[in-house]
Amino acid sequence: MFELPGFTTASAGTAQDSLEALRKAGTTSYYKGNGSLWVKLVSNGDVKGSQAAGASGGASLQASR
Repeated sequence: MFELPGFTTASAGTAQDSLEALRKAGTTSYYKGNGSLWVKLVSNGDVKGSQAAGASGGASLQASR
């Protein structure tokens, strides 16, 4: 979970009503408050197109001001 001061929108994820709800979220989510966009990225562990054993995946999200 991290803060992006001055950012206002996220391209993906579920909007949360509070930072507490964002902390508890089990999926990629965001919260906008106090002049910042807070985002939480949750990876499902899959890497698109990867056949490697033990591959760990990432989550992505674009934010804009």
